[in-house]
Amino acid sequence: MKYRISPVDPLISRDARPFGAGSPMHSMSWLSNTLIAGAVRTVLWKNSGEPDSIETMKALKAAAVKGIFPLLEGKMYFPRPLDIIKSAESIYQIKPCEIPEGCGANMPLDGLLPSMPDAEEDFKPEKLNAFWEKNLMIKWLKDGKNDFSLDESRTLPAPPQDERVHACIDRKTGTAVDGKLFSTRGLDFIRKESSGKGFVREQISIDIEGCELPEKFTAPLGGERRLAEFEISEGDKDLWQYPQELPESFGERLRLILAAPAIFAKGWLPDWIDENTLTGEIPNTSVTVKLVSAVTERWQPVSGWGYERGKTGPKPMRRAVPAGSVYFFRVTSGTLEAQDIWLKSICTNEQNINDGFGLVLPGQW
Repeated sequence: MKYRISPVDPLISRDARPFGAGSPMHSMSWLSNTLIAGAVRTVLWKNSGEPDSIETMKALKAAAVKGIFPLLEGKMYFPRPLDIIKSAESIYQIKPCEIPEGCGANMPLDGLLPSMPDAEEDFKPEKLNAFWEKNLMIKWLKDGKNDFSLDESRTLPAPPQDERVHACIDRKTGTAVDGKLFSTRGLDFIRKESSGKGFVREQISIDIEGCELPEKFTAPLGGERRLAEFEISEGDKDLWQYPQELPESFGERLRLILAAPAIFAKGWLPDWIDENTLTGEIPNTSVTVKLVSAVTERWQPVSGWGYERGKTGPKPMRRAVPAGSVYFFRVTSGTLEAQDIWLKSICTNEQNINDGFGLVLPGQW
């Protein structure tokens, strides 16, 4: 089932930094997978009337919540790929490159190639918006830099942050406690229309499987329990489908771009890749590949607050590979049907898959 989320208030998706009196409550630049999944499962539990038990928690965790893609004026957006760099005049694509004779590179694994932009001179990269319109991403997946034009009107910056100052209220007197102030920073989803004449509320598209929910409901999301409206939107199925513009298979050279953060037991390296041979089988396929190179950014913290029986309190922090990261492979056996992996997870942990981590967009390089 495809749902649209319409935030009523600016939403807080906290990072892993501690928070207390006198310190700000920081928000990440985009909503976390666990935040959305937790909100959906809480609604599911309240509607079920089941007791708070270990069996109930297991059943709730089996519900799969995927996506968290921006929707604006009927268009869906994906996280910007990290294998593109733009200067004031040109666009450059980052690709695996052979190490010239007489040179060396300190790579984390033997046999792994570095990735470099196809530029002949130094330049200062420009800052790019956080999200790309689906059709723009399709063009990049298919052709890369060839005949590619980065139209900024088809990209979307991360939501601006709304900062508010709060006071601690004494429950007995109903008045503010002296000296106890704190601030929060939330993501504001009110955007300017493309025409520039007015404002429109940005929505979020998610996919929910393995459970039944009302067609429309309101639920708290994230820090401060701010509200958001959920409404089923089966018309969004077309936005999630594999695009006809892309080929059925990408041949020997396969490029996978993370459309959602990924959590692997080996850090940046997918669990199913052998550290010695750099080969492995893509999850849920019979296709064997060899990792050639990867482009990633600094790890993204994943934490939260747990309400599970016996586990109430802050969750241990985990490190996720950020969305937009790119993995370059060579297919060594089998033929990958691209539509079979489109917006599917390459994680191996079942709970990470149900939480929507590791969704990929296939392309060629």
